[in-house]
Amino acid sequence: MTIPCLECHRVRLCLQEGSVALPQRSTGSIDRRKIMRRLASILLVLVITASFALSSCAPVAGDYDIAINNGRVMDPLTGFDGVANVGIKDGKIAAIVPAEQKLGGKRVINATGLVVAPGFINIHGHATGGGTDGGFHVRDGITTEITGNCGRTGVFFYDMPGAIQFTPYPVTDFFSEVEKQGLIINIGTYTGNITLREAIGLKEKDEPTPEQIARMVEMAGQEMKAGSLGISYGPFYAPGTTYQEMVDIAKEVLKHGGGAAIHVRYAIPPPRDIEACEEAISLSKDSGIPILISHRGGQVVFPASTDKLIDLITRARAEGVQVASDLQPYTASNTPLKAAVFDIPLEPFARLLDVSISDVGVGAAVVIDGKTVIKPGDSFVSFEQFYDIRDRVKAGEIPDPTVIMHIYKAEKIALYFKSPFVMVENDGLIVKDPNTGKYTGHPRGAGAFAKFFREYVREQGICDLMTGIAKCSTMAAVWLGLDNKGRVQVGCDADLTLFDPEKITDKATYVEPGQPSEGIPYVIVNGVLAVDKGKLTGSKSGKVIKRNWTVPGVLPELGKAATTDINVLQQP
Repeated sequence: MTIPCLECHRVRLCLQEGSVALPQRSTGSIDRRKIMRRLASILLVLVITASFALSSCAPVAGDYDIAINNGRVMDPLTGFDGVANVGIKDGKIAAIVPAEQKLGGKRVINATGLVVAPGFINIHGHATGGGTDGGFHVRDGITTEITGNCGRTGVFFYDMPGAIQFTPYPVTDFFSEVEKQGLIINIGTYTGNITLREAIGLKEKDEPTPEQIARMVEMAGQEMKAGSLGISYGPFYAPGTTYQEMVDIAKEVLKHGGGAAIHVRYAIPPPRDIEACEEAISLSKDSGIPILISHRGGQVVFPASTDKLIDLITRARAEGVQVASDLQPYTASNTPLKAAVFDIPLEPFARLLDVSISDVGVGAAVVIDGKTVIKPGDSFVSFEQFYDIRDRVKAGEIPDPTVIMHIYKAEKIALYFKSPFVMVENDGLIVKDPNTGKYTGHPRGAGAFAKFFREYVREQGICDLMTGIAKCSTMAAVWLGLDNKGRVQVGCDADLTLFDPEKITDKATYVEPGQPSEGIPYVIVNGVLAVDKGKLTGSKSGKVIKRNWTVPGVLPELGKAATTDINVLQQP
């Protein structure tokens, strides 16, 4: 007789006739007890053989592309927090097993002392996902970038020296161009309302006609079909943007399953800063679209405004409004010098903020007639110099260096981060200035996420480590509907950030913004090591995210009871 084969992967075990001695019928007396003992032995052999074969159905040592052993796996969605081993295969998390069950593969990482977290998601960025900015972002733990914010599709919305420019409209062109560039991390984009306005010839202060609004609504619908995440508004930068314009576009975007983000109309002074946020909440109420109030800045300048904004959003959420927010962890802003906000005289503006001209600097070098007038990170020496450089930028004589203003209150940043509806983002990028050969920009482009963990989680203790990870990853994934990201679970995308919770730290400064973060030795993007022992590998495993689902606009429950039950991480 032949016993059926037990086969799994490369294991094939067959028991053929003659391989086990079967009792033969005798013409003499039969010892039934002897026969039963022999049959029991045969059954035992079969059970052991079957158990061995079936236990080999999971990939054996060497089968995984990457095996991570002894890491502290933390998954905010399930509350799992325990030492376990993770196997990665074909860009996915293929296995998560107890620490005693070591895994092998083409590359084995000993993650002792490291947190194995879902890759960070930068829910408010302005970068490409490749090149210089992608390199700095991934070393800060970011595996997915959401760009197209503040009303402009795609990458960057002002002419910073060294910034790579991409076609903002239509979004299909943007997708093609970034794919051609090659992506270190994943990238998705909103469609900007300013981008739509510019495409039909509207300038920043122009109010659209009903016909022009109708045209932008049509264009927005086409963008959603092409994979845009939704609409981003920038009435702060284009004050001609009308409320009706925003509502009509939002309704069309919602029809196609998109969401919204907004750089609100006014940052200062009180009470207009709060009025601007009330407008954003009304926009969500009147259109039904889920909305992110981006990088609240003005409300962390004025102490009373921070408390009012937290109360405003808390009450709106209690009423069922789908609204959330995000923030970068630095006390300095970063705004284009040619932005409309700087059309007003700077002196009263500075007095209102309780800052001097020495608190106002530049992100990139200012070069006039071949001479460096201001170095990156340095301040203007006078209001007159500020006006002169502003006018040169507006006239197109020199590139926009961007303005860095030290105006935010650290204690209010901490208070805002404590809110359960606030996520972490970096709102920036780092580029190499062709005039100087140095990296320029705001340090948040290289160190925002590491700074959040160092300063706000480890040093100030505003939240526990699990909540910190949620704010840097899981909350964004759930809000946007990225169901295979922001999780350390079997079957999900292998976007993982491995960091030392005691050593993770930002190194970028305002003078030297191009300093990568430390304490993040490994970052994996779609199953490929992008950072290995703290160094870039040169991989280009990032992908363009083209939305074909409905953005939920909801947030996960934070503070779940911790569990070490590894079964919660298995694919249902």
